[in-house]
Amino acid sequence: MSNNPAVSPQQDILLMGVAKMGFLVDRLHQDCSPLQFLRELTANSLEAIQSLDDPKAEIGWDVDWNRFDLAGDDSAKKLCVIDTGVGMTGPEMVEYINKLSSSINQQSVSGNFGVGAKIAAAPLNPQGLVYLSWKDGNGYMIHLCRERLNGEYGLLRFGNGEFWQSISDDIKPEAIDTHGTMVVLLGESDNSSTMEAPPGAQLPSKWVARYLNSRFFRFPKGITVKCREGWDLPSDDQYHRLRAINGQCSWLDRHSQSKGSVRLDETKATVHWWIIKEGNNTRGLYISWGHIATLFKDELYELSSGRAGVARLQSFGIVFGWNRVVLYLEPDNDSTQPVTSNTARSHLLIAGQALDWSIYAAEFREKMPQELRDYQDEVGMTANQTDHRRAIRERLKTIREFFRFGRYRPKPGGEYSANPSENAGGRPARLGGSSNGVSRSGGRGGTAGDIYALFTAESGEPTELINYPLEPEPKWITEQDGSRSAGDLDDRAARYIPEQNLLLINGDFHCFTDMIDRWVNRYGQVPGSRQTIQEVVREWFEQQLIEAVMSALGLKQTGRWSSEELNELWDEAALTAAVLPRYHIDMSIRRMLGQKLGRVPTAVSQ
Repeated sequence: MSNNPAVSPQQDILLMGVAKMGFLVDRLHQDCSPLQFLRELTANSLEAIQSLDDPKAEIGWDVDWNRFDLAGDDSAKKLCVIDTGVGMTGPEMVEYINKLSSSINQQSVSGNFGVGAKIAAAPLNPQGLVYLSWKDGNGYMIHLCRERLNGEYGLLRFGNGEFWQSISDDIKPEAIDTHGTMVVLLGESDNSSTMEAPPGAQLPSKWVARYLNSRFFRFPKGITVKCREGWDLPSDDQYHRLRAINGQCSWLDRHSQSKGSVRLDETKATVHWWIIKEGNNTRGLYISWGHIATLFKDELYELSSGRAGVARLQSFGIVFGWNRVVLYLEPDNDSTQPVTSNTARSHLLIAGQALDWSIYAAEFREKMPQELRDYQDEVGMTANQTDHRRAIRERLKTIREFFRFGRYRPKPGGEYSANPSENAGGRPARLGGSSNGVSRSGGRGGTAGDIYALFTAESGEPTELINYPLEPEPKWITEQDGSRSAGDLDDRAARYIPEQNLLLINGDFHCFTDMIDRWVNRYGQVPGSRQTIQEVVREWFEQQLIEAVMSALGLKQTGRWSSEELNELWDEAALTAAVLPRYHIDMSIRRMLGQKLGRVPTAVSQ
């Protein structure tokens, strides 16, 4: 690749060059995802097609059958991408392909900016990328490869002395008429098959289709994208075929029971949503379960599924039934809010900064469509819930000073005094006891707190300390009743969602079920005891988790814990650790069951 500095004819300046182009390419490649080259080469083909006066054409990912036929049946199959775009001449390919940041279209920070395919594909194919292109009926070829000795990338010289040469129509793909381009990926060596899925690729037999469908939301109208399946099967086999690639939008629209879009005016974005029908089988060609992503120019970025996707969906208010909900966040792109992507095409940037997901989540929760609310209500109703909060609250009141933060509500004759006009922190003033009628026993003050939270005043409204507004709302979820999806919170006790102050507790966690079984075995002779035992066990573990979250929240006011550090105190691992010590919980369960079911039978207790 070209890296020579030059003096600009317009200015007295020596333009910057690159001393080690190979090092730069390899370094940039480290930021690419393993299959990003599929996206980059497809995007290049789309640009080439859209340069036509009538941009109706096709893109195909296939075996380079001409090479395979010439090399013989025992040769390695090479992956190629073929488009019927505008095409390039030999000198044009030398200009565009052999410069790192050069493109057939005008470069821009919001466009394809001419570097993607080179940094994503070249390091994976040291043997080379062969470009065959036809323009105005004439064919040309170049060979971009890596020099084995010094690790530099560049074009091979042909026998004519040039770095390109003319080619005949004998090797022209059937799809190309007078214009178009084929790029062949040669891999590590002549013997390496680039049709085989790289390690870690999902759905190895259809890995190209799987990636492109999950990367692109949709393709421009009039452009057909296909990829080869069953390339190792006989040519007359029904599964040896080119499959159409449509992107996620087409599948979601066909397989959703409801869909829509929500305009977020405050955060200048639109959220597109789908509720997927039950029982869909896509054979892995699409992402057919709950996930969330950003959408920009019909491409998907920052796609999250699995545990990371669950957490993000739940921050948007999708707590129950998340496995069938898809959200795509599309930020506005205008002069006041320019949207670009990072060089690796993995994340979107607004004015050069990463997206703040929390602000979009907060506005979406407020504007959540009724269909999504009804769907979650339907799923959530299947969960067997018993409200333990009143009993837990009464017990926590006895140790409220340990939380060092409380909230207050007006109450005639209340124990504390509050001034509603102040928004301060600290400990409240206790009423009564002194000669002037008010005893100032408050502690340290501050500026944080609720309208009735933790203040002292010479005179104020009598209040009562309450913990309820600060308690996380607990929800027990299990796979049996459908409130927990398979794989979610596996072998984890709970998940706290701070944006909603919601505590999801995994009723299938073995720590809880083992404790239930322990006491069911002891009270086996008491008919119908299992339900009572389950509720008692859940109540005490629920309290343990609520205490852990509330105590962590209390550390906010010390000023010595960052948001990131606080999140570690209530993440899934921390909450799981909080319920592992069981001696004192077991003692509490014993006492309560003794009150409800009587003493454990003597033979069992011994």
